[in-house]
Amino acid sequence: MKKVIKYLKELVIGFKLDEFSKILLYLLVVTDIIFMIFHVLKFVKIVDSPLFFISLDLGYAEVFQYIKEFWIVLLLLMLFKEKGKTVFLAWSFLFIYILLDDSLKIHETFGEYLANIFEFQSRFNLRAKDFGELGTSFLFGGFLFLFLVLSYIKSDVRGKIISSNLFILFVILIFFGVFIDMLGIIFHGRSIVNHLFILIEDGGEMMIMSVIVAYLFGLKISY
Repeated sequence: MKKVIKYLKELVIGFKLDEFSKILLYLLVVTDIIFMIFHVLKFVKIVDSPLFFISLDLGYAEVFQYIKEFWIVLLLLMLFKEKGKTVFLAWSFLFIYILLDDSLKIHETFGEYLANIFEFQSRFNLRAKDFGELGTSFLFGGFLFLFLVLSYIKSDVRGKIISSNLFILFVILIFFGVFIDMLGIIFHGRSIVNHLFILIEDGGEMMIMSVIVAYLFGLKISY
């Protein structure tokens, strides 16, 4: 029990941000909120360009999200080079996949392919393609998660704490990106409802990604 309490205390301490990281997080989150505000302004037709929709491929918010994911990969690779901990390399592979998936729409493409191959059926207002996308995410995620588990087991206490923090943030990211996304499809209805789910899903993803950037930036400075 004492070991568990000690580990939890170290976990909380390891998640604290220094002043520079807090400033970075503030700037990133404020930018995220501005993109969300412009999404609403586009919805009510105050601004014209569809690029202001936060869910639009290659829209302003999406490109900013790609940049944050690229920064995360760079920070993880820099930490791996400096500290030689496999846990950083394992997490970098996961975020490389996330970056490629977001920019190249891997799970959408393979999801449709899997749906056709296995003849998935629509359920609960979810399309066969949606089940294919979930299957694709679990398939790629399973291999990457296995590498993460192995790197976690072989890591020291500090590496395990860092990996645990990243895992918590990643679970929250998945909550917005998968669970809220599926809820939005299930309760698909009026336009205002759809855009509310978009704000929650994509806005949540954007802010969590900002937290991850700030956290890793803090590690790069202080670790």
